[in-house]
Amino acid sequence: MKRAIIAVLALSTGCLHGTSLIQRKPDPAETRADSLYWNAVGNLDPANKNGTLDAGIASLDAYLASPGKLRHAEEASVLRSLARNAQQLARVEATLQTKVAAAETKPRTEPDTKTRDEDMVKEIQRLKDELAKANDELERIKKRLAAPKP
Repeated sequence: MKRAIIAVLALSTGCLHGTSLIQRKPDPAETRADSLYWNAVGNLDPANKNGTLDAGIASLDAYLASPGKLRHAEEASVLRSLARNAQQLARVEATLQTKVAAAETKPRTEPDTKTRDEDMVKEIQRLKDELAKANDELERIKKRLAAPKP
């Protein structure tokens, strides 16, 4: 009876640990690559105050350059593209902010009002002259039409 109990315990113990003995151990290269991917995801997380786009992109580049089977290759490519786009948008925004700040500090120059007024007076006089000529021509045409035919 004791032998039967010991045999049952030995077999049940062997079955419990048999699955872990049969499983393959993860490849260290895949583990390192996977670590790079999750490091990049952590750096790109907006809630992570210590993460940066540059660090995330560098980790994604290293992950995509890793040898072997990459489990998250498509996600990494998309994340890398989005991170690069975000980086470019940040540069454009910074440039725009700089230009807006420079425009606000630059004093506005009023156009020379005297010159502008003189130009307007000249234009008004030219238009008056054209109107007078057109009126003279109209009067001449009226006289010619009103004259009786011989």
